[in-house]
Amino acid sequence: MNAKLTTGAAVAVAAAVTSLMMAGPATAAPVRPAPAAVASARTTAANKALVVYVYDQMFNHGNTSVIDTYVRSDYIQHNPTVANGPDALRQLVETLHANNPDGRNVIEQVVAQGDLVLLQSDAGVSANSSGVAIVDVFRVQDGRIAEHWDTIQPIPSTTVSGHDMFSTLSAPATAAPGPRAATARSESVVLGYLRDLTVRHDLSAVGRYVSPSLYQHDPALADGSAATEKAYADLFAAHPDYTVTPAKVVAEGDLVAVHTHVQDPPGDLGTSVYEIFRVRHGKIVEHWSDAQDVPATSVNGNSMF
Repeated sequence: MNAKLTTGAAVAVAAAVTSLMMAGPATAAPVRPAPAAVASARTTAANKALVVYVYDQMFNHGNTSVIDTYVRSDYIQHNPTVANGPDALRQLVETLHANNPDGRNVIEQVVAQGDLVLLQSDAGVSANSSGVAIVDVFRVQDGRIAEHWDTIQPIPSTTVSGHDMFSTLSAPATAAPGPRAATARSESVVLGYLRDLTVRHDLSAVGRYVSPSLYQHDPALADGSAATEKAYADLFAAHPDYTVTPAKVVAEGDLVAVHTHVQDPPGDLGTSVYEIFRVRHGKIVEHWSDAQDVPATSVNGNSMF
């Protein structure tokens, strides 16, 4: 939860891609994609498989040899505690295994679009640790991992909704993204919601875009669209000067993930926030989030965004 903005990580719904902020709804993807789209889909699927394999080998098997094969020598790191380059990544993996040899990183969701692959994980789970919630985004270039961003949030002992931070409760109860043909429509719904609610401060956007029976996994928020609308009404009243800068969007099927930099000026370092929305039948039916305060310094010299 973001202590500065009491709606927690849901504040990031203030984000949208700048070029689409004022645009109308996007059209749905064609049922029969063009050959270029098929090639892109194949590349995206290969990128997804690569990232999942490397992540699992590193963090669940301690196999750092995959770094030599699948991580670029000019690897760019945005985790503020880790240096750039594959050697620093290798050291991180070795340190994590030394400190928690029985720990497992359980991948809960995978969303891929183009060269970006997003993983939501319950990380570091063991008999002695309840783990942390992590969203990682990897950029793949020419078959190797070229860049990485993440946001890490402690897992609370209780949540307002009573749900954990990872499960999928909306039907069908699967964490896998829906059909790729739904991607454009899902992205349009989420970006329309962001635009209308946070740019235009139109609270009625919640009713238009969010299911009344919304399942909520932000630990600070209750289920349902009414609770979301109340949270944003309180936010707008209490924090009129907050700003949200969009960093990236990763959409696949019925899942749309948005990464933003949330700040409450002046001079606030802000919070890195990831939101994942599930869209079914034109409405947002489920929501997950992850938030981390931005530190004053970074060992790699890069921002978290």
